[in-house]
Amino acid sequence: MFLVKLLVVAIVALFLPFVAPWYSPFIACFIIGIILSNKPGNNFLAGFLGVGLVWLGYTLWLDIRNQHYLSSRIAQLFSNSLQTDISYGLLILITFLLGALLGGLSTMAGAMLVDDGSRKRLRKAVKSGSYRLKLK
Repeated sequence: MFLVKLLVVAIVALFLPFVAPWYSPFIACFIIGIILSNKPGNNFLAGFLGVGLVWLGYTLWLDIRNQHYLSSRIAQLFSNSLQTDISYGLLILITFLLGALLGGLSTMAGAMLVDDGSRKRLRKAVKSGSYRLKLK
């Protein structure tokens, strides 16, 4: 189920921004988290890797195509305004982390909306022996 979620998130994150705004994959990840929900942590990892790897791949593809020109200029702009040294590699890493965290959190939020914590309470009650079967 994890690989299915990961592939669905990656495909949505790859193709949806071509026809909708840049933030549309995160709305779709939220919906995917609701539909394919089983565990919030599992969904976070699927969203994190799915969106993060797509953003990293697309960023590297665009960056290599223009020979690091745009990312170097933007890194230089940030370096001048923050008065520190930022390379284009660090800028690509920040882009990856931003997309991955947003994807992971939106997918986990969808899963947490569906999960009411009843599984955890049931497991705890069964382990402690205080579980009572109600036949009403």
